[in-house]
Amino acid sequence: MRSNRARPAVTFCTTVCTTVALALACSAQAAHAADQTDPSTATVSVDTAHPSGRLPGDFVGLSFEMRELGIGNLDPHQGNLTTLLRTLGRSNLRIGGNTLDRDTLWVPAGQQPPDPLPDWVKDVVTANDVRRLAGFLDATGWRAEVGINVGRWDPVAAADQARAMTSILGNRLVATDCGNEPDQWVGKGFRPAGYAYADYKPDWEACAAVVGNRNIAGPDTASPTSSWAASLAADEHANGLTMLMVHQYSMDPTGTAARLLSPATKAAQAGAAAPNLAVAQSLDLPMRFDETNSAYGGGIDGVSNTHAAALWSLDYSLQMAQLGLSGINFHGGLGVCNQPIWNGKWQLYTPVCADDTTDEAAQVYRATPIYYGIWMARQMGPGRFLPLTLSSDRNVDAYAVRGDDGRLRIAIVEKDDATAGPVHVSLDLGAGGGTADVLRLTGSALSAADTAVQGATVDRSGRLRPGRPDRVRVRDGSLGLDLAGGSAAIVTLDADCWRH
Repeated sequence: MRSNRARPAVTFCTTVCTTVALALACSAQAAHAADQTDPSTATVSVDTAHPSGRLPGDFVGLSFEMRELGIGNLDPHQGNLTTLLRTLGRSNLRIGGNTLDRDTLWVPAGQQPPDPLPDWVKDVVTANDVRRLAGFLDATGWRAEVGINVGRWDPVAAADQARAMTSILGNRLVATDCGNEPDQWVGKGFRPAGYAYADYKPDWEACAAVVGNRNIAGPDTASPTSSWAASLAADEHANGLTMLMVHQYSMDPTGTAARLLSPATKAAQAGAAAPNLAVAQSLDLPMRFDETNSAYGGGIDGVSNTHAAALWSLDYSLQMAQLGLSGINFHGGLGVCNQPIWNGKWQLYTPVCADDTTDEAAQVYRATPIYYGIWMARQMGPGRFLPLTLSSDRNVDAYAVRGDDGRLRIAIVEKDDATAGPVHVSLDLGAGGGTADVLRLTGSALSAADTAVQGATVDRSGRLRPGRPDRVRVRDGSLGLDLAGGSAAIVTLDADCWRH
């Protein structure tokens, strides 16, 4: 009887176990089936036979406020900023910004600052500061554009500053910039209501006269589409204007990461650049966005200081270069990360910043996510762009550059969040074989700040030592790689792997 009563229990257990096993098996089969579905794809075909516009070696640079010069920063003998710029490679530094006209006073050599200082003065700049800058430029191999205060115009001080910069900086000075954002001077109280380009033109000419009509840049308008830039280019390209410079910010302070990385924002960036760029190119005049970043007003917390900004800065840099700009300068400051630095503005979009006030005083800075995007963009040049066609069901962009060193580099930027999963990229070069190096820019999420290059981050000394690149086989001019959502890669091929 015991045996008979036990059988149903055994049968029940077997039934339950079988049901569970079947459920687990079905679940595993479903997961396997999901794994076997076609992943998102991107197909990139590069035309290696028809190089087009140039990617200059100094295309991607940095921009700092004039106050950084006046308070003793940019010192080659302090901290790690020299190493951080060396890590990026030789490039272009712009010094100006709102503090140039608003609160910086130039004091000629042999003179003492007025006592008391005028109410508007917060920073004093002298020839000794320019000498320190010269040492910094020598130590980094960078060159610079430096501004003269035209908003609060003093012709004697301006002439002395121009002479000092020319004498001390020499060929390290790319251009002198006459004033900052003159199209906003009325709102800042520098000029009366109704001040327009016709009024600005003689102000610019007065600055050009004291500079000596050589290596002068402007107008540094706040709006990239301002007609002042096109007008100045047309009026002064034969009278000393050597570079057209305007500002470009991709969003207002209410933007999101998704919006920053969207095709709509990318199209708007190109559209904003187009009018003045067309005029500059028609006059054979180089044009830089000498102040640019993700969003004006200091940036957006959770966007400008996250991995999203790293992906954006890489893509934006190559987009602007391919359009034909001569360069861009990512604006930032040297204060404490995510803290107000000047005039209540927050330190959110800057490529480097200090972790705390102790590091700020020691001029020791850390790289933020956008720094890594800039570093990746710098790896693509110098060289010439190659046309390509791209097809994908995801938010992916790609650029190809034939380097002056003979190598072919393709940057692929996947701008969805990591949760979107990987994209399989098929790259067609037409012919060639061998192996390619793949250098990856990764982060755990668009909203995170853990950006890395091949698993490596910038150390406290300012150096970046990426791990060994991945290796991918090239067969008959084709290769394939998987790219994680919210990541980027630079594929590099030696000349003997792709030329045909």
